[in-house]
Amino acid sequence: MPDIKAESIGNMYFAGDVVHSSHGSWSQEKVFVTGIEAANSVLGRAPDTGILPLAADELHVRFGKEAVKIARNIISGPKKDSGRPSLVDFLF
Repeated sequence: MPDIKAESIGNMYFAGDVVHSSHGSWSQEKVFVTGIEAANSVLGRAPDTGILPLAADELHVRFGKEAVKIARNIISGPKKDSGRPSLVDFLF
């Protein structure tokens, strides 16, 4: 997944579901949060300016995340630091 700011092109920024972000949001919320992070980067602000942190995951969400992690390990093996997403990254 790409970061908010492109490494190879100095003035290119990304926002969306597949962008790497330290915020734990998903789907439409992630699109919104990464858009704010990209705008903050363009304006020279800290990436989390104006973004509220997420509350701790509820039990059913923690269980779901752990189940997905186990499924990923079964399907594709432990995640390697290749820097490239696999098909499994987009399916889960």
